[in-house]
Amino acid sequence: MNTLLNVDGSLSALACEVLHAVSGVRMDLLQAARIRRARQNWLRAPWYGYHRGGAITVGRTIWFTRKWFRKDGFGDGSIESTWRWMLHLAHEVGHLEQAARFGLNFQGKVRYVAAFVGQYSERALLLKRDVHDGAPLEQEADRGRWVLARIIGNEPHSHPLVQAMHTNDATAMRELLRGMQEGIAAAHNEYATKLDSSIQG
Repeated sequence: MNTLLNVDGSLSALACEVLHAVSGVRMDLLQAARIRRARQNWLRAPWYGYHRGGAITVGRTIWFTRKWFRKDGFGDGSIESTWRWMLHLAHEVGHLEQAARFGLNFQGKVRYVAAFVGQYSERALLLKRDVHDGAPLEQEADRGRWVLARIIGNEPHSHPLVQAMHTNDATAMRELLRGMQEGIAAAHNEYATKLDSSIQG
């Protein structure tokens, strides 16, 4: 069972709180987001291979590949799957604010997708490394994932915050978030400095 998602594909209240803390994304955008299977959109995007997994955010919808829902992937209800979902969602929700900036109507979604294609294409033509991850919009969206990884450390399965999310323990999770506020703020500042350096470079 995935404790981060509700039956309708919305993010659980606890997931919204954690993702808001690590990504800075507005609560209203997190609450309006819907997680869907890639096979449910007419393009079946994204087209990542099964073993890699992946997701794409368009408008308010985050489309995840089938690996995230299968028992032999990240849908087995294990604490490892909970961690993988937390980490990937922390990145994907960063795209929600970008999508809102471009506009949530059809024209806005087209502009949004075109901006990504343009950034990827430019990096590919310039023979840049990390064609995908190095794109400015991807780096901006990656704040939440980076901050989450920073505060959790190298042993996520034993970290109390991950355990609280896995067991859906609201009291423990909220107490932990309160106690981690300074560390989260420091990680946000560190990522902002890192992002500024990357842009200037």
